[in-house]
Amino acid sequence: MRMGLVIMGLAALGSVGFGCRATVVAEPPRARVVIEEPPHEVLIVRTAPPPPSEVVVVAPPAPIVEVRTVAPSPNHVWIEGYWFWNGSRHVWIKGAWHPRPAGRTVWVGGHWEPRAGGHVWIGGYWR
Repeated sequence: MRMGLVIMGLAALGSVGFGCRATVVAEPPRARVVIEEPPHEVLIVRTAPPPPSEVVVVAPPAPIVEVRTVAPSPNHVWIEGYWFWNGSRHVWIKGAWHPRPAGRTVWVGGHWEPRAGGHVWIGGYWR
């Protein structure tokens, strides 16, 4: 709003004859982008590998290298990000620090595995 008033003021000065020339450019409307992601699979506390997912014909892209921050506590474990198939495309689920569930010490991360006709997701679990 303030920028619009400044531009209008400059345009008015230009019309008065001070030799100042201004071009008023309309700003595009601001869009709000909402990306819905499933919760990270680590939030589903599994103690054994789940059955493979459906066969996905489109291979997942290479993993994204993420910056790992400092752990919030000694009880937190870094869970790597991964590609999630949402039914029409792969969506990156960011890695994050998660607290270990009681009685569990190691997170075995999920992975994509080649299968006849495509790839299947083998979900992660706690041991």
